[in-house]
Amino acid sequence: MAQPTIVRNLKLKGREILSSYASFTLEGEITAQVQRGSDSWSMVERNGIAKGTSDGDAEAIYIPNNEAIKSMHENIAPLLPKEIVITSPQDVFDAVANFDLKLVEKAGPNKKKWGGNACLASSTTLFQLLMKAAGYEAWQMKAPKNMKKFYFPNIAFNMVCGGEHVPGTKQDIQEMFFFSMKDKSVKDVFKTGTSFFRQFEKNLVRDGKPTGTAKERGFVFPVADNFEGLSRIKECAGQLGLKINEWACGTDNAFSEIQKTDQLRNEGKYDMRFSGQGIKTREQLIDFDWSIVKTSPNFVTMEDPGSEHDIEAHRLMTGKYGDKVQVVCDDAAVTQMRFIIPFLASPDRNKRAGNSILIKLNQAGTFTETCLASEIVLGVADTARVEKFLGARGDLDYVMGQLQELGIHSLQEALDNIKNGGFSTFFSHRSTEGSSEFLAYMPLIYGAVSNKLWFKAGAPNGERNLQNYNPLIRAEEKMIEMGVMPEVANWNGLPTEVKIDLS
Repeated sequence: MAQPTIVRNLKLKGREILSSYASFTLEGEITAQVQRGSDSWSMVERNGIAKGTSDGDAEAIYIPNNEAIKSMHENIAPLLPKEIVITSPQDVFDAVANFDLKLVEKAGPNKKKWGGNACLASSTTLFQLLMKAAGYEAWQMKAPKNMKKFYFPNIAFNMVCGGEHVPGTKQDIQEMFFFSMKDKSVKDVFKTGTSFFRQFEKNLVRDGKPTGTAKERGFVFPVADNFEGLSRIKECAGQLGLKINEWACGTDNAFSEIQKTDQLRNEGKYDMRFSGQGIKTREQLIDFDWSIVKTSPNFVTMEDPGSEHDIEAHRLMTGKYGDKVQVVCDDAAVTQMRFIIPFLASPDRNKRAGNSILIKLNQAGTFTETCLASEIVLGVADTARVEKFLGARGDLDYVMGQLQELGIHSLQEALDNIKNGGFSTFFSHRSTEGSSEFLAYMPLIYGAVSNKLWFKAGAPNGERNLQNYNPLIRAEEKMIEMGVMPEVANWNGLPTEVKIDLS
């Protein structure tokens, strides 16, 4: 940048906007005055966040919209910096980190006092405004000088919904995914994904099945058992002429939904109440998980193979099968550094609770904490900043205690172990609403530093899903114009330890 960008007179407000889930949610808005050299102009940026999707005690806690709006006005707005001078993308990250640290220190445990929704709406909007004021694209924010290659994430297209999403279903698994693994261009990934979606719909019509969709726009139809959806995905791939190495499948089991009672949790058991298979022990559940993985040699990813209350199930799945499938931890990790670090830090796979972490802005509650969680998993985190935020949250002693039980003696050692593990991040929806395209910033930021990237924002239909996907197409076009060669992660996006045998 030839001249610094100076941002002053920042003003924050919150409002209610309609949510795509037939409700109202919170939107943050920041206005500011921007100066660069002799040029001066006003800016306004907005970001709407998802409604009602952050309700666990271990994650950022949302408060009612009216209280969150009041909190933004009375508590958060006074914390905005008076002036930010931007000469590099790092200045943007630093300014937002300084702001977010104040939120962490003052908003109460898991932001319950000020509202995780109020904090997230404010934090994300500040980042968006500063990035755009300085004229940066999201994919340039972590880019090294003279970057020549950029990695786009593998896209998880939700095709089949079940579990808690579908009343009356016989499928315990909540989501089933299709991945295109042959395309070098992210636009071509979406072409394949949309063709697959339309063919899947034709097959349902052929069989006299309904073609309605659930919240994430995956199809909802009567299934015979837990395996029918995956069989239909395999059939559809064959109809499109895809070879076994040109596509992949996976699931989000969401198995917290089948361990609802205290008795089940205390006994480490699960009630497969949707399929009617009855009560299973933890070990039997992991055997069932493996039977799902074995349905296809190109089954690549399984999210939440156990309950959020059952870390041992995640460890058992990782220890037995972590070299054969990507084991994604969501409900148990909830994008919180205090969980992610001990879950991944051991060099012994039997002591790890996954080899991939789902990343959700709404669970973390600020942009910086989301970035730090992502950077820890990808092995590019700044140890000092991680330690500072853990300390501000009051989590540092807990994390160090967990690490000592693993035989790890420092935070740096833990982060080095994670880096050496070659794990993957799985960026997820549940983070933006309204006209916002903020969610796509996350894979765009980190595609400059790693190819261990995955992304899900639902099926390739529905306006909310597409506003999370279309920014990737526009970014790819811009990169090519600027001489950067984009590349889709494909099979290289898997954790280093996962070896898929397609011979």
